Amino acid sequence: MRIVEVLKFFGLSDYEAKALATLIAKGVLSAKEVAELSGIPRTSVYDVMNSLKAKGFVEEFGKPVKFRAISNEEIISMISKRTAENIEILRDEMSKLRTEEIELIKLYRGKTVLEKLEELVLSSKTEIIALLSFIKPEIRKILSKARCKLIVISENPEGLNAEAYKLEYGGKRLSKDVSHGLLIFDGKKFFALFIDHVSIGIAGESEGIVEFSKLMIEPLLRELRVKKNF
Repeated sequence: MRIVEVLKFFGLSDYEAKALATLIAKGVLSAKEVAELSGIPRTSVYDVMNSLKAKGFVEEFGKPVKFRAISNEEIISMISKRTAENIEILRDEMSKLRTEEIELIKLYRGKTVLEKLEELVLSSKTEIIALLSFIKPEIRKILSKARCKLIVISENPEGLNAEAYKLEYGGKRLSKDVSHGLLIFDGKKFFALFIDHVSIGIAGESEGIVEFSKLMIEPLLRELRVKKNF
């Protein structure tokens, strides 16, 4: 019957839809009669009727026990209400997912690179880890504003109130006009910067990229700490 397929579309199981359709068509029936008319196995019919009662579609009365469906108008009203509720839940959950996806990674150029760096430094509460090729004066000024533990690995970390580690280059020293690096803030945010003839920054909170950034910095930091303790 078409009604069975429609009821299944609205969340009823195959047996529930068949039982409810049978009650709608035939009126008051015993569980045995429901099973015989609907084709539901007798071993399952009581579980099906109890489920329909729990969902509010069926009423039980009398001795011996009989069952009847609520009115057609009540069934349609109940299905309409529950469908509307489910649509609202779906809308809310989809909205949350969309919000979580927004702005995981953002690109900065020009003067906004240092502005974003300063924002991240000032908002950090527990720890900043910075791996920088060369600390230009404007970057040093920003890092000096840190209000939490600062760990710096660089060619020129001197002068900062930080746990500092000096990078030694075996070959030619890098130009003082160039500053490339990666910073991790509170273990949750990352910022990669590239300052040469142009300034570019990449910031975000993507868990995967933050973890990748840690994999780049933390092994080097552990090695430098071991060397410093010898």
